[in-house]
Amino acid sequence: MGTISGFSKAVGCALIPGGAIGEHTVPGNIADGDTLLSVEHITDAEPPTRVDRTDEFTIVAGKANTIENTTTDTTGGFLHVLWAKAQ
Repeated sequence: MGTISGFSKAVGCALIPGGAIGEHTVPGNIADGDTLLSVEHITDAEPPTRVDRTDEFTIVAGKANTIENTTTDTTGGFLHVLWAKAQ
């Protein structure tokens, strides 16, 4: 993680395997209080495709490095997760 010149918050991102509806582990110190900026579902196709699924995900309160998907099974694809640290 690092900061972008002119941007006041540290920003993190991770590419993780998709999966069933429920919790997903995200490396990189994402935590309750951080701001989830985007979650994109990337499908292995020719060419690969992406769907913005940010509205379907939340950072799990009290459980570090965890987001939760409430709507769509993303098994077989990947999730690109982008967040801003609270401090």
